[in-house]
Amino acid sequence: MSQVDIGRLGAWGHLDSLPIEEARAYARRVDELGYGTLWVPETVGREPFTLLGLLAGETSEILLATSIVGIWGHDAQTTRMAAMTLQEASGGRFVLGLGVSHPHLAEKLRGHAFDRPLTRMREYLAAYRAAVYRGPMDSAAGDPPILIAALRERMLALAASDADGAFPYLVTPDRVAWMRGVLDADAARESRPLLAVSMPAVLEPDPEVARSVARAYLTPYLRTPAYQASWAEQGFEATDWEKPGSDRLVEAMVSQGEVEALRDRIAELVAAGADHVAVIPLASDGTTENLAVIEALAAAS
Repeated sequence: MSQVDIGRLGAWGHLDSLPIEEARAYARRVDELGYGTLWVPETVGREPFTLLGLLAGETSEILLATSIVGIWGHDAQTTRMAAMTLQEASGGRFVLGLGVSHPHLAEKLRGHAFDRPLTRMREYLAAYRAAVYRGPMDSAAGDPPILIAALRERMLALAASDADGAFPYLVTPDRVAWMRGVLDADAARESRPLLAVSMPAVLEPDPEVARSVARAYLTPYLRTPAYQASWAEQGFEATDWEKPGSDRLVEAMVSQGEVEALRDRIAELVAAGADHVAVIPLASDGTTENLAVIEALAAAS
């Protein structure tokens, strides 16, 4: 397994709201501010491996990571080649985040059959590690670390045994503490698995405005069975994820308020066992590239 310091704080965002030159400038600024990792997801916007390749030459210290690439849209051989290419291009600054995604994305969007996600992820990791790669390699960098998008116990156990750690999404500090325990109990190695968590954040002093932005961000996830199951295990009820989402759920999933409130939530997640908190800096229009949030938290840290 790979060992790498991904930093205490990261920045997570689609970057799709930014023209490519502005995306490059954004990455440079996040790097300058001292964030450990820049995470980009895979949805229906820019292709993440290509985007990170474009940003590798714009940055020098920050790690570049996928959060999360779905296993249904990339076979293990292709992913191995992409990961090793980025590892070389970035000088060993790449982190591969993998996930099983969701049925509606795998089947309706991509045309794949979504079945047995835990088994498929286990098989995928084995195929990835066995994949042939004969391109140039940076011997000092080695293979990039792999984090798995894990929400429940069995996927967390797989993240501990077959990968370098986990990257859960939309979880409370209490859930993070439980996840830390699962990862540590199932780790089949001496070093502790990484636990990176995301934190949607709204920097807004007006509670009504902040809650409105947070609720709009959370809305697409309310109908997703995987998150509903995760929320149920976190103590929420079906009425919490009925549209438009309860205040209780919205406030638990999205950090809101002044800089001190956001910093306090980060501290809670770290105290619960998170090694890394990837801030999702929400703007009032729902985009995830609000540089003001990133700058404010960097200045306050």
